[in-house]
Amino acid sequence: MTDQTPKTPEEKPDGSQVTGSQVTGGQPPAEWVEFVTPFAKALGLDLEEVTKKLTALAGEPGKQAILVLKSGEYAPFEELKAALPGVPTGVLKKAVADHLRADAAVEVNSVASAMATPSFDALPQAPEDDAWLQMLRTGGELKVDKATVVSAVRAGLASRTGLYELPAEIIKRMEQHAEELDEPVGPDFFKMQKLLTTRSYAEIFAALEVDGKFVSQRKKTALMARLDEILWPEILSFQGQLQNWADSWQQGMANPAAMMGAFFSMTQGGGAAMPPGMMQPPATDGLRDAAEAFKEQVNRVFAGVGIPVARALAYDALKIKEVLENPTLPTQVGAVNRDQMLKMFGANVSADYVRLERNITRFTLAVLEYTDTTAGQEELGYLSALLMLGMQIPFEKLATGSTGAAMRPEKTTSRR
Repeated sequence: MTDQTPKTPEEKPDGSQVTGSQVTGGQPPAEWVEFVTPFAKALGLDLEEVTKKLTALAGEPGKQAILVLKSGEYAPFEELKAALPGVPTGVLKKAVADHLRADAAVEVNSVASAMATPSFDALPQAPEDDAWLQMLRTGGELKVDKATVVSAVRAGLASRTGLYELPAEIIKRMEQHAEELDEPVGPDFFKMQKLLTTRSYAEIFAALEVDGKFVSQRKKTALMARLDEILWPEILSFQGQLQNWADSWQQGMANPAAMMGAFFSMTQGGGAAMPPGMMQPPATDGLRDAAEAFKEQVNRVFAGVGIPVARALAYDALKIKEVLENPTLPTQVGAVNRDQMLKMFGANVSADYVRLERNITRFTLAVLEYTDTTAGQEELGYLSALLMLGMQIPFEKLATGSTGAAMRPEKTTSRR
């Protein structure tokens, strides 16, 4: 007669118990079957045979045994080789890399990919002058759209570098230089005078149905103060938090020799596993919170009538840049070249102004769109590209402007 006495769970030496499904001779748990079967097939052995040989190394089939086999520290390749005699070394190495350590290899490859030279294609493009004007002409309702954000960045940068003060200085110097030479001023003088006294915003306000006269100097001054108070501190703050996040990741990989040694060992199918946290990037929750806060602050910039004023200021900056491209302008103010002319006026408009404007605009748009990225590889690639873009921007030059107080990027925790 069959013994009907219920069997009690067996007890391990540490006092814990194992169920019948984990006891040798019983049916292995489904998770063990799923994990070990591909490994056994790669070796040309059946599951039961491999299970018996691995039990001495990893323990009874189950979740804990799987964790042991996944670790190069707890189940070194040499011990796996000893547990599976007769399996060719190369075959065993490949099977270990493809199946037992597959998750670890994916982690290393993923991080290696994220650490590789990032592609700026992941970031939004900063529109060129013509494209930006077209965006303004065809824009619709009053809302903080991409064209308006670009306008604010352009206006803020022009204010920071003293671009708006140039027309008055140029007119004054052109008249003075003509008098010194006992010659009449040229036609460029009157063009500059018109630029300074008559502002026509018809082409950029058509979509908004706003009269250009509505944008007074008082409104412009108020918006530029708001840009200094809100926009630049927020850009600098996010850059500081992004750099802080990158530094935290780098500190986890502070030993390049150990990292490369572990990486080589894992790719060969054996050896020690990566130390916990070495390749894992820090959580990005703080950066996402900072990006959301950034959006809220950008909205504050355009409170009231900020949208048309920002567009008008950016349009003014565009026209001033066009004037500065006049190759005869330096001689008309008594300067040898463009650089000397700009120094004469004390303007911080260097030859790389266009590149700086494009980069800071792209950086701002990228922060605004960052929260649209998907967590994982897409997000890491996006942040890596954004970090590299930020490294190309001389934030120290932007930290002190003609109308703003000194600021520096700060490595702070995110603000909710």
